[in-house]
Amino acid sequence: MSPRAARVCLSGARGRMGQLLAGFLQRADDLALGAALERPGHPDLGLDLGGGVRLGDEPRAALEASDALLDFGPPASVLEHAELAARLGRPVVTGTTGFDAAQMEALRALGARVAVLQSANMSRGVFLLTDLARQAAALLGPEFDAEILELHHRGKADAPSGTALRLAEALEAASGRGPTRANRQGARQAGEVGLASIRGGDVVGEHQIMFLGPGEQLVLTHRALNREHFCRGALDALRFIVRARPGFYGMGDVFGPGGGAAGGGP
Repeated sequence: MSPRAARVCLSGARGRMGQLLAGFLQRADDLALGAALERPGHPDLGLDLGGGVRLGDEPRAALEASDALLDFGPPASVLEHAELAARLGRPVVTGTTGFDAAQMEALRALGARVAVLQSANMSRGVFLLTDLARQAAALLGPEFDAEILELHHRGKADAPSGTALRLAEALEAASGRGPTRANRQGARQAGEVGLASIRGGDVVGEHQIMFLGPGEQLVLTHRALNREHFCRGALDALRFIVRARPGFYGMGDVFGPGGGAAGGGP
């Protein structure tokens, strides 16, 4: 580990994403796994994850041993950990979705004390997809109907996906479209953004944005073939957040002009 490496408290370290993220952190030059958290009673508690880090269930001790929090846990757990991190002056990165309005407002409010970054999708490709969708919605105009189709594995609980909801918000903001209707029934309303969800198999994730116009169609697609690009984006978010002033951020701050996310590791 480099003397300047930022130590990261990884919450949910034995989940599917957590195990991948732990490996990425251990291979990075400018970031390091400082502590690893799981729920009380997890069968792997005490497991040696390398570099002197053992899996624990004490958030305060884990955060005190770290410089930042990376949390992909359930919304209530993320908020609990983020509030503690803010009290300890540790910045926060989370890719969790499904926050209700009150939880999201509470997470945003922590940005007054520390830097907080939340994003439904940390992929560089999805960031670009969102930007292209904004441009297309503005340029194609109301003659083109906008539809979003998202596919995920059978175990994904939320539908539509958080990424699909953010894409719909981007379309609405770019062109005044709306309202958004999920899994529509009945006739299409003028200007609405349609959302449809498919669940099955082991699909990592796919999002299509379709602009359907008179005599022509434009389809933008992002297809995730594995989860490693999410990990790379999460590490880029950490590199940004450990230098950021208090505030509430998204991946546009990381990948956008001036974001400065330059790979320092895998």
